[in-house]
Amino acid sequence: LEGGVKFDFSEISLPKDCLSQTNDNNEDNELNEIDDLYESDNEDSKNVLRACFKSMVDTLSKQAPVTITQVQLLVKELRRIILLWDELWLGTLAQHHSEINKRQQQLEIEIEKVNENPNLNKEEKISLITEKHRIIIKPIIYILEQLWDITSVEPETPHERKFQEKYSEIIKEVLGKLKNPENPDKPQESWQLIKLLQVKFQQKSNRRTSYSLKMQEISPVLYNLKETVIAMPGLATSMRKKVFIRQLSNHVSILPTKTKPKKLVFYGSDGQTYTYLFKGLEDLHLDERIMQFLSIANTMMSQITDGAGHNLYRARHYSVIPLGPRSGLISWVDGTTPLFALYKRWQQREAAK
Repeated sequence: LEGGVKFDFSEISLPKDCLSQTNDNNEDNELNEIDDLYESDNEDSKNVLRACFKSMVDTLSKQAPVTITQVQLLVKELRRIILLWDELWLGTLAQHHSEINKRQQQLEIEIEKVNENPNLNKEEKISLITEKHRIIIKPIIYILEQLWDITSVEPETPHERKFQEKYSEIIKEVLGKLKNPENPDKPQESWQLIKLLQVKFQQKSNRRTSYSLKMQEISPVLYNLKETVIAMPGLATSMRKKVFIRQLSNHVSILPTKTKPKKLVFYGSDGQTYTYLFKGLEDLHLDERIMQFLSIANTMMSQITDGAGHNLYRARHYSVIPLGPRSGLISWVDGTTPLFALYKRWQQREAAK
């Protein structure tokens, strides 16, 4: 933990010639060999799939180079805005909040032990406290340095440029003071610096309602993507007239939930607007399968009608478009009430009784 990296004990394994030759161990060896073969087959399957996918993309690139180039650009830029730099810092600090508190308590206990040791003089106590401070806080510094490495690169968007202008100095100051504290025997000063940094990032995000950003600020490439030949995501392929993305709205709403999903509006070539929720840090493939199941169920039950010819059973569903293992688009459904909102109202009514 001192280097800030968790050690995985599953990586430790004894050499096979060190194992005893009992029947039980032989059975274990056979099971391990089966597991190894399965993992090897699994990796081979993944490599085959990657090769097939690459071959398919190469073929499509030759047949429709403009479409493939635009789709790749769209997906790349959407992934850029999954987690903006300030959201990345705030999310990471919030994720490690309990670990930071735990280390604060640990450091205070260690300092108290050193100060109560009668066998140490003042210089020895200061030296020992400084070293304990360095060791205990090192994993936190490691995390902050990783974040700084990501967000200190050459900015590619106005939003990234503004982030560096606003936060670079305070981040460098906090890192410097954490590495070389003026008073290592007063750990609360170090933790106060981290809290100050978190408060700075929370000033904009700590709201119960959504806030908005400009697309030209967070991704000028998407803002300037106009009159494309990219098919509108999630529309039925059976539609007589194909709808393409004409452009993206400059208004991007950020919802105040944990993963900070973005509400995006696409303008179609048919003059209509199409709204999506762009979610990151989540695998939407299961959601996609559920929607496909509902669509199939509707097809199966389409023959069951009432006297007027209306379907008796029909599940309303919406489009889910995964863009990879950790992000995707979900068609926005208007006029709905979240289940949690109903639960919250029930709680409030129960509390008022």
